[in-house]
Amino acid sequence: MSSLPDAKALNASYTSTYRPTALFVGGTSGCGQGTAEAFARATQGRAHILICGRNREAAENIISGFPKHAESKYDFVECDATLMKNVVKAAEEVKRKIRDAGGKTKLNYLVLSQGVITMNGFDPTSEGIDTRLALSFYSRWKFVDELLPLLESASSDGEEARVMTILAPGISGPLDTSDLGLKKDYSSGLARKHGPAYTDNFIAEYSSRYPAISFIHIFPGWVNTPLFNNLPWYLRPIFTSLVFVMARSIQDCGEYMTSALLNPEYKTGGFWLSPDGSPVPKEKLHVDDQDARKQLVEHYTKEVAV
Repeated sequence: MSSLPDAKALNASYTSTYRPTALFVGGTSGCGQGTAEAFARATQGRAHILICGRNREAAENIISGFPKHAESKYDFVECDATLMKNVVKAAEEVKRKIRDAGGKTKLNYLVLSQGVITMNGFDPTSEGIDTRLALSFYSRWKFVDELLPLLESASSDGEEARVMTILAPGISGPLDTSDLGLKKDYSSGLARKHGPAYTDNFIAEYSSRYPAISFIHIFPGWVNTPLFNNLPWYLRPIFTSLVFVMARSIQDCGEYMTSALLNPEYKTGGFWLSPDGSPVPKEKLHVDDQDARKQLVEHYTKEVAV
């Protein structure tokens, strides 16, 4: 088990022979913000960091606090990630912004944390995907798909190539393929479990397809983020009290997430991690049903086609 001082020490020990490029989707608040800030500190500003989200003003405020270095480059990419067509558009903008003078595009770190906490029922976007699942699962892996060539380019050059999705590994039980996307029988409780279950299986699937890239699914724990503001008014006092007693700050969460992102032990392969960066017990993962995983991949591919 890693302590906060351990996490900070690992981050402070980071060195690189090249300027890394990192994209933080959902980086304008919450866990994504904290991770982007901790990463900027770890690199001492010698990085190209892109923050992707809906709020340009928030991104610019965050970027203004990043360390300054002669090689610093910081960008904002606007995207409402509830729609897959927007993800494709944002990914194209990312490619343009990180293309070097020789025309090469490389991405070393892709961190995905976009999401929403809601008690609403099935809430389809104009593309027919539930909004909560669109953010927690479909859009995240659509970003991965669109940017995989950039990660592979970094890996082929001997550089880091890592994907981190911040959600909740190992909480869901076996994959339920009877209602993928929850379009028949929806509840917020089911959505809370299905997004992580799909993600657990995609970590296994993509790490087997792309063994030179690291795929990490990590639980941030209780974090004091603005997401709780979306809860119904009658639940906010309860969660506010719990957050006050139990939750990490965004800054501490960022240190833990960044230490997992940079940890040499997680260089390539698939990883399911707890809030302190240690592995989730194997018995809590349900990722070995190849037929169920195949059905999920086919479902996902159909849903995100634009």
